[in-house]
Amino acid sequence: MTFETYFARTRKSLQDDLTAFMASKRGDVARLRPWGPDALRRLTAFTRKGKMIRGGLVALGSEMAGGRAGRAADRAGAAFELIQSGLLIHDDIIDRDPRRRGGPSIHEQYARLAPSPGGDAAGHFGTNLAVCAGDIAIFLAFEAMAGLAGPPERAAAVQKLFAAEFGLVGLGQMLDVEAGASRKSLPNRRILEIYRYKTARYSFYLPLAAGWILGGGPGRVLPSLERLGEDLGLVFQIKDDELGLYGKPAATGKPVGSDIREGKRTLYAAEIFSRASGADMDRFASVFGQAAATEAEIGFVRDLAARLGAREDVRQIMVRLGRRADRGIRALPIRAGHRELLLGLLGYLLSRRS
Repeated sequence: MTFETYFARTRKSLQDDLTAFMASKRGDVARLRPWGPDALRRLTAFTRKGKMIRGGLVALGSEMAGGRAGRAADRAGAAFELIQSGLLIHDDIIDRDPRRRGGPSIHEQYARLAPSPGGDAAGHFGTNLAVCAGDIAIFLAFEAMAGLAGPPERAAAVQKLFAAEFGLVGLGQMLDVEAGASRKSLPNRRILEIYRYKTARYSFYLPLAAGWILGGGPGRVLPSLERLGEDLGLVFQIKDDELGLYGKPAATGKPVGSDIREGKRTLYAAEIFSRASGADMDRFASVFGQAAATEAEIGFVRDLAARLGAREDVRQIMVRLGRRADRGIRALPIRAGHRELLLGLLGYLLSRRS
């Protein structure tokens, strides 16, 4: 089975479980009109649009351990996708991104429902409701995780790991915000550390480990999954940065150049700051962190990164991490079919366009 076929199948299963879980909450929120039913409907639609790779990795981890991707894996996977939605909603507020998953961000959707549409008051209204919606998604994820089927000791171990790792995500986000607010240069190792805790661990290590535990896999393999998951996640994030600067909005579902406009301390920004000089540096410094930067100015940054060799050097960092992930996959004590799925995932992460 190919990577694409496997994750298409798990995505369908996750969507079904998510829809059933969210439908079970209708009675609880029905009396809290209008926002209870509205939030439930909006969060369901938003979550179903995701690629659901994290949820699929729970199923794969369970199968790798010799278990079945049954009800526990589906429900844990749905929990991962719900908490991912909550994090994205909050992240779009922090980054002031107006679009996500091919449509308006949740805070933009709510701003359009403000009593007085348009202006700062409507934006504040949308932000406030989106913060609440993100919180709801996160708490729904913990509720879903609390009801896992199967041996209770496995469920308890996964629940504990889930809570601990997402606490680290919050700290990673704080480091990211601090880095963006500072004018100091950051070494690449510090940027990769932010990537590791903000994105990499929870996106790949955590779902693989959760599935492995639910499937009854031996604990001695978890450190190997941790190293592999971090490497896969770093590849994912570096590719995400590349798509954020060089991708096409029609494919990514997000505007191009957001990281530059927000002054994000990505590897691209670090490499440009370390190499640019003279007029190039002056112009880059005038664009970096400017919310109103034009398409032409973002185009200048793209060209500058390529001209200075920053784009290629960042790509080489990603390639080296990909090679290490490849070695980690081949060293895992798993069946050949599961190894091929992980190798297919790695190939996708290195070459994806959305």
